[in-house]
Amino acid sequence: MGAVETSGNLDRMLVEQRAIIDSISDGLLVVDEDGRVRHMNAPAGRILTLNPEQSVGRRFAELLDFEPIIAPIFRTGIGYYDRELIIDSGRRHLHLIDTAIPIKDAQGKVQSVVNTFREFNRAKRIAQQIAGSPVRYTFDDIIGTSDCLRQAIGDARKAALGTANILLNGPSGSGKEVFAQAIHAHGDRRDAPFIAVNCAALPRELIESELFGYVAGSFTGAQKGGRPGKFEMASGGTIFLDEITEMPLDLQAKLLRVLQEREVTRIGALRPIPVDVRVIAASNRNLKDAIARREFRDDLYYRLHVVSIAIPALKDRRSDIPMLATHFLRKYAANAGKPIFTIAEPALRSMAEYDWPGNVRELENTLERLVVLSDGTEIQCFDPPGDARPPTPRPAMPLALKSLREHERDVIAATLVHVDHNVTKAAEILGIARPTLYSKIRDYGIALQRAGESKPS
Repeated sequence: MGAVETSGNLDRMLVEQRAIIDSISDGLLVVDEDGRVRHMNAPAGRILTLNPEQSVGRRFAELLDFEPIIAPIFRTGIGYYDRELIIDSGRRHLHLIDTAIPIKDAQGKVQSVVNTFREFNRAKRIAQQIAGSPVRYTFDDIIGTSDCLRQAIGDARKAALGTANILLNGPSGSGKEVFAQAIHAHGDRRDAPFIAVNCAALPRELIESELFGYVAGSFTGAQKGGRPGKFEMASGGTIFLDEITEMPLDLQAKLLRVLQEREVTRIGALRPIPVDVRVIAASNRNLKDAIARREFRDDLYYRLHVVSIAIPALKDRRSDIPMLATHFLRKYAANAGKPIFTIAEPALRSMAEYDWPGNVRELENTLERLVVLSDGTEIQCFDPPGDARPPTPRPAMPLALKSLREHERDVIAATLVHVDHNVTKAAEILGIARPTLYSKIRDYGIALQRAGESKPS
């Protein structure tokens, strides 16, 4: 009776193990040293277009119309993890992420290989969830009621419901990425990836590989298994190309081909990969002027310019400044753990009269700085930079005007003093990258000093 029970338990365990293996979403194969299939789960059969039950016991090489990738492992004993495989044969096109683990006996001889694989598109969807830029903004987050802003929002809402490429034009700091995120969040692709690329921030020698990807061994320093580019990662969703005019002309031609053919070819690859991407491009420069200077391709301009949306400068919607200032005031007061601030009427009036060349980004940084440096619960005054203050009547006399370079140096020095020479904080307030700020500090000969340190003699 005991032997019967043991046999029944073993049978049940085998059934359970087979059910577990078949429930795994990855394809799984076990191939023995003679190249025969010992096990094939249902996903492996689906991916390879084979019948698992009919395949078990047959040589793997007989089932496929291409050379089995795992064959050399029986000779070398060396497996691999997460290798990207692209296989084209007469009957199959396979794009897989593949892992093969050798099972060895006590003498180190390979007895079998456990091969697991998944379709690249499925792996890519998982990676997209991790690598995609977080979409934090919707149209409800765009603050203001001015006519020009309402026009831009209205156009963007309509464009979001379609599939056409979109070109956002507006000065630096006016909120182009906020609009791009809102368009993505409002459209049918809202649950798909949103990938943001700043074309000006990528080194020229890397921008092609970042956008279009590369295969293994395509250039010195390339990852061993190759890597998909931003367009592949954004497939099914939206790619936002900021500062598009900074893209080199030769890459503009490749981008045009991607937009026309809806496919990318990785560096070093022969076969293109289909992509389904909506492109939102942005520029703070006049693209027609760039075309006239032969800095931008006119055919790419017309491909991107299907829908054009003008994002207004802050000086063109001054009526929105009080609402924006109040919003940022509350935000940074909460971040700093300070009471809700108010803005005195003279300070608010002065803000509305200032031209804000850095636009909404400059206003936000200014409000953060005022909150951090304020000792009370009211912002009582706002002093625009010296050369931005409205002129006041005064007797005719020679004026001691500062150059732009002198003014920039004074602003950087004053900001560093306000934040106790914390370069990271100063860069955030000034709205520039920290390496850029360090470069300007060296260029202007500004001495960095911390609280408690004595001044150099």
